[in-house]
Amino acid sequence: MAKSRALLGRRKSGKSAIMQRLFNILWSQNGAVIPFYFEMQDYEQWLLEFADVYYRTFVSQYLSFKTRTILDQNNQPWGFDQLIRMATEIGDQLTLEDINSFKKCLATEKVEQTMNWAFSAPGSFAGNNNAFVLVMIDEIQYMTKYIYRDKACQYLIRRLPGAYHGLVESKIAPMLVSGSYVGWMVQMMQEIFVGGRLKRTEIPSKLMPAEGIEAVYRYADFYQLDITDEAAAAINQLTQSDPFYIASLLRSDWESRDFNSVEGIIRTLDYEIKNREGELFGTWSEYIFSTIKEVNDQYAKKILLFLSKERHKECTRVEISNHLGGQLSNGELEEKLRGLEYGDLITKGVSNFRYSGIPDDILDLIFRELYQEEIEQVKPDISKELHDKVAALEKEKKSLRGALNELKGRLLELIIYREINQARRQAKPLTHFQNRLRPITNHEEPMEQILTACSTSQFQTVWMNYSLSLPQTTVVELDVFARGSDTDSCWALVFEIKNRDEKHTPTLTEAQWFVTKVEKVRQLLAEMDKKIQFVCPVYLSAKGFEMSVEEWLHKQGIFTADLATWEVN
Repeated sequence: MAKSRALLGRRKSGKSAIMQRLFNILWSQNGAVIPFYFEMQDYEQWLLEFADVYYRTFVSQYLSFKTRTILDQNNQPWGFDQLIRMATEIGDQLTLEDINSFKKCLATEKVEQTMNWAFSAPGSFAGNNNAFVLVMIDEIQYMTKYIYRDKACQYLIRRLPGAYHGLVESKIAPMLVSGSYVGWMVQMMQEIFVGGRLKRTEIPSKLMPAEGIEAVYRYADFYQLDITDEAAAAINQLTQSDPFYIASLLRSDWESRDFNSVEGIIRTLDYEIKNREGELFGTWSEYIFSTIKEVNDQYAKKILLFLSKERHKECTRVEISNHLGGQLSNGELEEKLRGLEYGDLITKGVSNFRYSGIPDDILDLIFRELYQEEIEQVKPDISKELHDKVAALEKEKKSLRGALNELKGRLLELIIYREINQARRQAKPLTHFQNRLRPITNHEEPMEQILTACSTSQFQTVWMNYSLSLPQTTVVELDVFARGSDTDSCWALVFEIKNRDEKHTPTLTEAQWFVTKVEKVRQLLAEMDKKIQFVCPVYLSAKGFEMSVEEWLHKQGIFTADLATWEVN
């Protein structure tokens, strides 16, 4: 039932990550599906040399899969000598014969035959081995622009992906391809992969607002940055919940970067938008410069500026023509619009008569920083525009609180993890820990001692969703796990976290399972050959507990908390 598929989305939207992750999953499973990942490069190549690299890349990954040998750094293909040696070691006679025959074909410089041999290799190997191969080609659209028929690279092969015309319908070697220039990819698919041979899948670059705030917190923790809720909301708003923009902003190399205030965030983003060596500018300027170079006139810039300003609505060709003062014929205007569309700087509307700008504020700011003064003799004030956007956010306090509350409801683990991790970075105990727990129904002296010790202890390491594995036992996952130690002793804080409504509080069975997890934590600490000072287990249920279950937990030495008690301080 295999159906070849195309992932469409601009650069930095996660297409390559999806493919690479899928490659790793299939390689690790070591099942009937053999993964093959190939990334097209945007530089001029002779078809024969390209076929050589393509073939060796496939055979390298095939033998890596068969022999369980890790690929070289950046998945560089192995040379023929190493491929022959590996195939010989596992007695793969069919692969040896195929390699030697391909080498002979390559040596005679039979360009077309060598190319066809290389492209058909995944299907041939799958058929010979009664297996399946997933053929993943990243940025396949570059095949139409950078591969040449002759060694001097003078005669471009514009329809090279057509060589996959039949292979794309293979059931034993289906294809998953991607393209970062959506208009270019769609054009190529319409002209070469006719009849819907590639099923389109759009990869959006933006997250939902609550997901965007979560991404801000996660990246901030990764880069060890302390960010307030107000700052996180401002970053999320200014980047339109785009994870690439969020990450680029938070890893800014600007010496004056500042994430401690909204004003500092605006200054840092303003710098990154204008910084011609930065990631934000570099990503969009690649689209802008290549497309403007193709269209190459003042009218295209005016069209792009007009549609960028009006990017939240569709404009008809009549409106665009009127904006240009009727200087272009219908044919000339359509040609300009098509060029901008193929360059992914504008999008076609509900009909071929309507167009709109890309709904991306960062693209708009970068383009206007480059060309607005040239076109309109007015230099944009990016800093002021960013301030205005944050001011608009201030008027939406209700929606901001709603987004933050949704985050807390969706991922309580992240809230707890961030607080403990912040205390770790500050080399301090967890603030007001003792006051953030629910009352203990039956006070036990050991619990009081543990509570006092945990309230004054520091933790050197903190994990979220920690997989605890002990010999001859089932792997268990700890929602949040913190560990500390000194020369003679060690200690731990472990959380079980449930986010449910009042009607679905934790069951006794779930409580018993957490007790089992806590015992495994004690076993883990025992392997450190240090005295265990304490293990402090906390069961946090957002909306509380059934009385009998909570009493049982307290009898087992488990502390309890809910969202209200945890946030009281």
